[in-house]
Order: sequence, then C-alpha cells, then structure tokens
Amino acid sequence: MSKEQLKNIARDCYRGDIFTSLQIQNPDDIATVFMPLMLMNPDQTQGMYQNKPHMYYAYMKDAFPRGVNGYPCFMSVAYLNKEETELFRKYYKQIEEAIDEI
Repeated sequence: MSKEQLKNIARDCYRGDIFTSLQIQNPDDIATVFMPLMLMNPDQTQGMYQNKPHMYYAYMKDAFPRGVNGYPCFMSVAYLNKEETELFRKYYKQIEEAIDEI
C-alpha cells in the first residue's frame, strides 16, 4: 500500500470514518466485529495469514445498524501488514500532534 493511501487511512480513522482492530480491547472480539474473519473457509484463512495481517479495518459507513459488546460490526474487512501498520501509527500520531498544536 502506498504512503499516500496509508495517510488517507490515518486521516479517515482520526475523523471517525474508519474503525480498526487497534481500537478493540479484547482480541477475542475481533472476529465478532469483523465478521468475514469468522466466516472464512480454511483456504481463505490460510491465504490471508500468509500476508501476515497486523491491523484490520473497515469504514463506518459499512457498519451494521447494531453492534456487539459496544463495538460496531462489519461484513467487510481490509487489513494492513506490520510495516503498513507502523506507518499508519506514525501518520496517525502526526495528525494528533498537529491537532493538539492548534
């Protein structure tokens, strides 16, 4: 994923347009929030985990009207690998710092 795309994801997350697995306190809740992870067959699961997902995310506009355990639920999910997640965190922190300076 390009740096520009990661910046856009960080911006959208800061605005509240994206929900990420980093916002979930209990890792056991990830599959109930991002339902495709629970519904994948073993071949799909193996293929995805070969890419080493580190952070899952989805756009809030795609959330169901109801959630589970205080979290939204999604029937769509995307992910970032470890390196992309580190860049995402860096951009997110830069946004927070810029806003705090205002």
